[in-house]
This record gives sequence, structure tokens and C-alpha cells, in this order.
Amino acid sequence: MKKILILTRFRGEYEPRRLGEEAEKLGYAVDKVNYEHVRLGVSSLGKPVIDLGTGKKIHEYDLVIPRAATKRGGTSMLGVKSVILEYVENMRTQELKDSRTLDSKSERKSVKVINGESFKLFPLMGKLEQGVLLAQAGLPVIPFASFNGVRGWKRYLEILNKRKKEFVPVMVKARFGSHGKNVRLAESLEKLTKLSLKYSEGDVLIQLVLKVRRWYRVLVLNGKVLGMMPHRQKDKFQTLAHQEELSKIKPKFNQSQIAELERISLAAMKVLKADFAGLDVAWDETSQTWRILEVNRTAQFKWFERSKLGVNVAERIVKVDV
Repeated sequence: MKKILILTRFRGEYEPRRLGEEAEKLGYAVDKVNYEHVRLGVSSLGKPVIDLGTGKKIHEYDLVIPRAATKRGGTSMLGVKSVILEYVENMRTQELKDSRTLDSKSERKSVKVINGESFKLFPLMGKLEQGVLLAQAGLPVIPFASFNGVRGWKRYLEILNKRKKEFVPVMVKARFGSHGKNVRLAESLEKLTKLSLKYSEGDVLIQLVLKVRRWYRVLVLNGKVLGMMPHRQKDKFQTLAHQEELSKIKPKFNQSQIAELERISLAAMKVLKADFAGLDVAWDETSQTWRILEVNRTAQFKWFERSKLGVNVAERIVKVDV
């Protein structure tokens, strides 16, 4: 029987629950484990110990699906996640060394990890890291500036105050966030100065406000687009002037534009070495081009499954190389 391990922050969330349901329908054995319940240690023999609380060793699983690693209260369990993924990668090499005393034909199976390579290369990846990596690869992203803390804000505002050009509206974002949380619009330098007090701790991103009426959430798995769901840009993320101008636009994309949307989505996945992700890609009305807003490697897919697209995302994921 095939065995699947789902690592998650909350076992009751929609995605872990759906992944478990579809795996069980296929006759697979499923274990859902909260990161905070994993016990790490070193034995008296100097061997690493990873106790999942399932009664199984990691090498017994065929597929590992790591979801987001933030537990209740906002505390990151990234360390636990990284140790598990590193252990899985090194496990095969170590087992081959240990098997020298066994039959030469003896060989244990390889454990497949969704986004294993990507999480190992980029354990913590926010909008800042993505923007730089994707831009370096020549992919279209939103121009931004980033800095940290009070000193960073002071220097940035000093530069803006010295400029004689008219202030250009910007979006202020935290390094991490979802569903528009920690995102504010600054239409004036005065508003931006006030926001500097609210965002005085941690990394911050300042992005130009683009004329965007429509953006897409694109789900990609193993180099194939599972679906593309259109969304309308919220007015609170547009200036009043942009809102009036965009209200007259009824976006309709041709086959060439949709093909380009798919191309850059797949290209972004290759850059980030990801097997599965949800990409937010917006249409810039000014430049008439797509721009990648964000790539989420533990993307939610509830609304994809409940939409008219009719994509069974959970089933597609659990059937990967199992």
C-alpha cells in the first residue's frame, strides 16, 4: 500500500483534509502531522531522531507533501520543516552507504517530496526574494524597493523629499502576507510618511501602483497548468484616478495573451525549482503586459475546486509519482 505524509500547520484546514480524502479514495495510507507535534533529537548512538508520532519512519512514505509551516500564534516552524526535508534528501545517500554490507541488489525506494528542491534551496521565500530571482531570469515583475526598520524608512523618505518630481502613488507591503493583508495604498508622500510608523519593524516592500483591472491565479503542477482563475482588482489597491480610468475597461484576452500568461507562469516555476504553486499574475494596462505579483508554493486551492473549472487539485497532487 502506498503511504503519504502530509505536513501541515493545522490538520483541519481545507487543503490537508482534501489531500487526505483523495489519497484514501485511491487506497493510500495517509498520515497528517502538525509541524509542532514533530519531535527532533539525537539518540545516544549519535543518530538523528525524527519522531512524527505516526509510528512510521520517513523512509516508509512514498510521498511527502509539506504545507505552510506556521503554527497558531504566528510562530514559524520553518526549522522543523527544513530539518525534515534535509533529512529526506540525505537519507538515500546514507542508506546506500549503509547497504554496503547488504546484498548489492538491495535498494530502498526514493521518497518523493512536493517542492522538495525548491524548499531546500529557498526555505524562506517572500515577495522580496521572488522579485529579485524572477527579474534576474528576465521575467516581468512589479518594480519595487525594499529596506528594513526605522533607519531604512528615514533614508528612503529623505530621498523622496529631495526629488522635485511629482510623487508617484505606491503600495506598501510587508515581506510576507496573503489575501491583501499588510498591504496599504499611499497616494501622497504624507500618507506614506504615516505608514512608515506602522511598518517600522521588519522588511517592507514599496511597489509602484500599476493600472490593473484583472489578475489571474494560476495553479501549476509538475510543469502543467491545472487552471487559471480570473480575479478583479480591488478598488482599495487603486488610486481614485486609476479607478475612474479602469472602470471603462472591459478586459478580454486573446489566445496569444493567454498563451503568454501560461508561458511566464511555467518559466517562473522553473526559476524557483517548484513542483506545485499558485501564481498571481496581473495584466498591466499601461504596458499591456503580464506581471508576476507572487508565487505561493503552499497555495490554497479551495476556490479552484469549488469553481466552474472543475479541477480536482487534491487528486492531481496525491497522484504525483505515487
